[in-house]
Amino acid sequence: MNQDATWPNVTLPHFLERVSDAVTLTGSELFGFTPIVPVAQKSSFEIYAAAEWINNYVGEIPSEIHNVDGEATVGMSQQGFYAPLWQVAPQANDLDIILLDMTTFPWFQQLEMDVLEVHHAVISGIVDVEYLLEATRSIELMEWHPRSVIMQDIPKSMGTSENATHTDISYESVEVNDHCGSVVTYKIDGHEATVVGNGNLHDSKYDYLHLDSDFAGSTRYDGTDSSGAHCYYVIDVYPTDELKELYTTHTPILFASAILGVFLFTIGIFFCYNCAVERRQRRIASIAKRTNNIVKSLFPKNVQERIMAEAIEEAEKAEQAGKLKGKGAYHVSVKDRLKETLTSSLQGDGSDHAYKNVPPIADLFPSTTIMIWLVSLLGVRCESLPEFDLIAHKRRVFKVETVGDCYVAACGLPDPRRDHAVAMARFARDCRACMLSLMTQLEVTLGPDTGELGLRIGLHSGPVTGGVLRGDKARFQLFGDTMNTTARIETTGKKNMIHISETTANILQAFGKGHWTKLREDKVNAKGKGEMTTYWLVKTDGPKSTSSGISSSEGTGTGQDDDANSVNARAVFQVEENHVADSNVLTDKALRLVKWNSDVIGRILKDVMQRRQALNVSADLEAVRRLEKDSSIGHVFDEITEVLNLPKFDAEATARQNALNPITLDPKAAQQLEAYVHAIATLYHDNPFHNFEHVSHVIMSVTKLFSRIVAPEVSGDNRALHDHTYGITSDPLTHFAAVFAALIHDVDHQGVTNATLVDENNPLATVYNNKSVAEQNSVDIAWSLLMDDAFIDFRNCIYTTPAEYRHFRQLIVNLVMATDIMDKSLSQARKDRWATAFSDSSDEYGSSLNTMEEEIERNVNRKATIVLEHVIQASDVSHTMQHWHIYRKWNARLFEEMMKAYRQGRTQVNPADRWYEGEKGFFDFYIIPLAKKLKDCGVFGVSSEEYLNYAETNRKEWEAKGEALVAEMIAKFQEDPFPSNDP
Repeated sequence: MNQDATWPNVTLPHFLERVSDAVTLTGSELFGFTPIVPVAQKSSFEIYAAAEWINNYVGEIPSEIHNVDGEATVGMSQQGFYAPLWQVAPQANDLDIILLDMTTFPWFQQLEMDVLEVHHAVISGIVDVEYLLEATRSIELMEWHPRSVIMQDIPKSMGTSENATHTDISYESVEVNDHCGSVVTYKIDGHEATVVGNGNLHDSKYDYLHLDSDFAGSTRYDGTDSSGAHCYYVIDVYPTDELKELYTTHTPILFASAILGVFLFTIGIFFCYNCAVERRQRRIASIAKRTNNIVKSLFPKNVQERIMAEAIEEAEKAEQAGKLKGKGAYHVSVKDRLKETLTSSLQGDGSDHAYKNVPPIADLFPSTTIMIWLVSLLGVRCESLPEFDLIAHKRRVFKVETVGDCYVAACGLPDPRRDHAVAMARFARDCRACMLSLMTQLEVTLGPDTGELGLRIGLHSGPVTGGVLRGDKARFQLFGDTMNTTARIETTGKKNMIHISETTANILQAFGKGHWTKLREDKVNAKGKGEMTTYWLVKTDGPKSTSSGISSSEGTGTGQDDDANSVNARAVFQVEENHVADSNVLTDKALRLVKWNSDVIGRILKDVMQRRQALNVSADLEAVRRLEKDSSIGHVFDEITEVLNLPKFDAEATARQNALNPITLDPKAAQQLEAYVHAIATLYHDNPFHNFEHVSHVIMSVTKLFSRIVAPEVSGDNRALHDHTYGITSDPLTHFAAVFAALIHDVDHQGVTNATLVDENNPLATVYNNKSVAEQNSVDIAWSLLMDDAFIDFRNCIYTTPAEYRHFRQLIVNLVMATDIMDKSLSQARKDRWATAFSDSSDEYGSSLNTMEEEIERNVNRKATIVLEHVIQASDVSHTMQHWHIYRKWNARLFEEMMKAYRQGRTQVNPADRWYEGEKGFFDFYIIPLAKKLKDCGVFGVSSEEYLNYAETNRKEWEAKGEALVAEMIAKFQEDPFPSNDP
């Protein structure tokens, strides 16, 4: 408490918070603070109380110290002081108890005198405090309980008293004997105590098991005054029938049942075993036939022949000697014999030592070239790419194995080949060209970043030992230093580059292919090898068709490698399109993204049309055309609504929709959809961050969140799913609008913030009254484009009635404007909306049933509005909630965009100065809270956990590595600065 305060004019600071732990631990119902006020200081205390209450609390309290009837206490009290109730917890509903003179209660007078005498906590007998409890509760006390009061004096500070209760009672029936004559019986169930009634109500048959113990001994009166009735408590504990039943055992019956069960189970096992043996005999013939095919698929031809010959030879010897245990002379299993040959694990006397020293099946191949390549970035498994096996077959290259994302191949074995290095070099180029072409194709299906998948290839030539080691899961493998060196060459290579050793380069030189190679300028420090001189494979034989039918042309070979102080080799090898100067002409990558985005939007549009068909909506296109003509620009901000109204659940329409055949999009509408997406793509500037590729990432995230919006416990039940997702899943138009908003939300982005546009007095800022300038501009441009007659069939698929038009327009406005996270009024409105929608307040709708239903529906729609806003906001910054390398890529692009604006003089503050700390703050105050709200919404399933985990992980990574990364980005920018073009 305040050290400058003088008694009794004091107030315990943070009273409610300080006693909350005590309430939780002890289960106490009421805490109160009653300062002792001498009669002479009564007036000054009343003045202090009135002023203190007005400054710190709400409501009006009595102006004087009073009794239970509300009458002011006058004259001198019997004790010469008053004890007004000043602070109470829980918060009082009836403020009339404030300044209630507690000395008007006889039990309080006695307890007060005892405490002042002994100066420690004292417990009273059973007293009536219901008047005080009713004043601190909003509901009426429905059940009587015996209650006592523990009083503690407070000299100058609020101390911590000894816990007056014990929690180690493990019996079922407890009698609390008040020394003053009261006896109350409780029933104990774990930590719960239930009042049975007054008196000795235990079962008398358990008297002989009686135990007793003092209760709250630390609060017993130990003073000298014997005139008052000082109560203390004794606990008498008795067992009950339930406790007896708990320790009653049926173990003998259980043992007998278990023995019977084991016996029946054993009989069943023998029966099943007999059936299995008969079935196995029937399968032996077919298994033996398949064994030969399995061996052929696992091993080279020379190894196959040796394995089969050895297996047959060993089987014949064993049959002649009669040493095969459990098998007759005419029942030799080729599969079993082959397995024993590979594992050398025959059992039994006299047979072990015959196979103990059997040598492995292996050969030395003195002249080979080994290739190892690794798929980078996305972790694609090589087994899922059979195209490379086809190339290997055509090039006569032996595929050794694939392990996860690693592919191992060899040339020069099992059949020797003089030009093994040349053939392997061509195979490596074919694999790289195939991968680049394949990833370009998959980008249309899988979306952004698929085209960034690449290979890291390493080649080395030398002798290897190839063969089969006996043991479990035996397979053909290569051994030797050549394999180790090849692995080092691969790991020190670079994305989409073919890294070769000096040995392989010399062989290529000997075959007249020296122009294929380019010396790597820096030495490679390979683990276990030291420094190595290596080369890049940079030259091809010119554009020609590979055996797989894919062009292997790889450039002129005149460029340098991509090391420091050299030209970036990606200009030679990587499929990465440069930006085209004409803004109406898109790069190949942008065209692929247009195709992918069109497919995503088209699939959702079909759901919109199917839902409309199930609802039997009658089109009114004339009215829609009139509304379209009335649309104007410059007023998007004014169209924002507090709550989006989503359609109510329609069980009949849902059933009809499930029964409908899939919708086919009209070819004209499909063409107009793709043309619209293409036109939108051309409206995005060549910003490093806010560009069409960023938009595609946002669409991918929105699609992902909507695909995982179903909670497992409600999936399959349409009504439950509707309620669980606040109606979002029942309205395909909402899903379509979310993806459409993601498509247009950064149209014509200038590469600077809204604040910069306002500071520059940009004409757009004037048009939009300096509010959400970029966002309003994006909506107006995209909407005006959509209203063009060239897209009328596309629009007729989106909406056919004025109601659908207004609903779609409102969704677009709210969702695009939600991406403006810097506008204070919008941000505060979103916080208020969250607080209103997800608060735990009691009934606030009044007594009218209609009003209550309307408010409930409005609150559901408010929650849906919040969910949709969080979907678009999280998707807009989804790179912060994904893999670290994705976050790094887009963080570097945003840094580049802001540095470009700074270099052009459009911003006054160098972003590099605060980039490290700014990113940490962005994670702490926006990204992680947003991810937590995604989780708290409760409708996103596993994605919300995934987003939150990635956000927290990236935050830790950035804190550990961010400063070094910022320095790296600054150095890169200084080496290749952007020109200072006029904005």
